[in-house]
Amino acid sequence: MKKWLSFLLALCMLLSLTACGNESGGPSGNPSEPKSPTDVEVELTEPVTITFWHGIVQENMQQTLNEIVDDFNKGIGAEKGITVECYAKGEMPDLENAVTAAIKAGNMPNVTLTEAASVVDWLQTDCVVDMTPYIENANYGLDLSDYYDIYIEDSCNYPVPGYYSLPLYVACEVMYYNVDFFKANNLSVPTTWAEFEETCTKIAEITGKPAAGWDEGVKCFSTLVEQKGIGYTDREGNLLFADTTEVISWYQNMVQRGIIRTPGEDYFFSGPFANQQVQMYLSSGNEGEFINMKIPESAKFEWSCAPIPQFEDGTKADYAEGFLISMLDNTNDLATRWASWIFVQYMQSYEVCQKINSGESRLPFLKSVAASDEFLNSAAPAQLAGVEQQDFAYTYPGFETDTYTSSGLHDYVVIAMDNILNNGADVRAELEKLISTLQ
Repeated sequence: MKKWLSFLLALCMLLSLTACGNESGGPSGNPSEPKSPTDVEVELTEPVTITFWHGIVQENMQQTLNEIVDDFNKGIGAEKGITVECYAKGEMPDLENAVTAAIKAGNMPNVTLTEAASVVDWLQTDCVVDMTPYIENANYGLDLSDYYDIYIEDSCNYPVPGYYSLPLYVACEVMYYNVDFFKANNLSVPTTWAEFEETCTKIAEITGKPAAGWDEGVKCFSTLVEQKGIGYTDREGNLLFADTTEVISWYQNMVQRGIIRTPGEDYFFSGPFANQQVQMYLSSGNEGEFINMKIPESAKFEWSCAPIPQFEDGTKADYAEGFLISMLDNTNDLATRWASWIFVQYMQSYEVCQKINSGESRLPFLKSVAASDEFLNSAAPAQLAGVEQQDFAYTYPGFETDTYTSSGLHDYVVIAMDNILNNGADVRAELEKLISTLQ
């Protein structure tokens, strides 16, 4: 009887361990994959070289990234026998195309920058490594409590359970405004949409031109519906914005009245703003890097940033975007995976987060960096405005349904908002057409 009870107990324990292991394993549930925080740690007995691909093209940002990789190779990499080979692959679309081709060819990078939509696509190939057991590792894991909630939610916001990306380069949308113009005309920076409309009306009366605009119609759309508490979409790809006619019509009306405009042939508002054709605009904090380059030497002016306006009776929301970092592997080479994680963990460190944000636009994904004197004393206007909004930032979930993907939805909304704002299409009819096309 005792032998029988011992057998049953052993069997129960085995089943329990198997269930827990599958929960934290890779996308395919391969039993040979790491299953717990203690399984992933590997003693590297010989040198390991890993490849890191990125899509950073701005010269100053690329230089900083190269310095970060060099510091790793000279420091913890040299200590553990890990060498990172860093390769620039053009802009982010070029990078993601290159990674997709490399996955098909079987020579993918070990670590890559990416965006959520590409991670969703790559998950179907079973080559994206679930970083959950690495994050939870007692010796080389991460303190997720130091991250802003949105970036952690984004990191595991995929069709397959697990952490398949982590934040690296992040930014929020902000409102740029002409400080000199506002002072000269005794204007206050709007904090609500009612104040925004009133201020735009005054500016249009003063200049005879539209006062402001929003760089991207799709972000205008998603942010307004998020702020109204309606919602854009969820992790499963359900469309939440059927009842958005009123708020989008309100924005369309401001365009038709001529107090705001769309970018049109300028594509982005940094040029028109630099030339003082508009006195305000909403866009990513990344835009701050380009404004000073475009302001004519003969017409310098002071500009700054503020958080984007909110509805007084709404839900606070601001769009956050960024480049993520992921691990790739389809060989189950645990030593190479561990070496890749050591590099990824380094890229998530306080020191790297601080160094990445030494520019004018990127935001800290770690709260400790955002609160540090080193960041606050050197932060540019777009960064200070962005940090104020990270507690209520939202992102686009990565998903794939039977009929559309997250990136496909984005493209359809771009078309719909172009028809609404530039062609004067009926808002209700355009949204009904959008939803019926997708579903």
